[in-house]
Amino acid sequence: MAVETITVGAGQLTIGAVADMTNFSSQTTSVKLVPSVDQGDAIAVLSGESVAGDRTESFNLEGTILQDLGATESKTEWLFEHRGETHAFEFVPNTAKGKKITGSLVVEAVEIGGDVGTKPTSDFEFLVIGEPVLGTVAAG
Repeated sequence: MAVETITVGAGQLTIGAVADMTNFSSQTTSVKLVPSVDQGDAIAVLSGESVAGDRTESFNLEGTILQDLGATESKTEWLFEHRGETHAFEFVPNTAKGKKITGSLVVEAVEIGGDVGTKPTSDFEFLVIGEPVLGTVAAG
């Protein structure tokens, strides 16, 4: 069996409704969908058997963005201005592979500033609302 891998990029990250989409692709240096699973404790019953605990699953969209405060159509400023809002997103890790992840997330502001003489970056972590959907990129 052959080993299969993927290289992240060239891809795309957009946040917002189709009519008002903001493209973050040129500012992000890292993007990933991160699952988190919580398995509740089993419940013992008198017979000696047990009932499995509840399983819950959640997702975050995490990554790193190059800060661009003051730029025309600044992504740093967009995140600041829309913090706390729920928006649609589409994440395509590699366009050539033809797969995308879509859903809704809660936008959060990112850190602004950094070390003098550097090009600052900020890490982001957005809570995904509901379950993300794995789909296919439309041929274009």
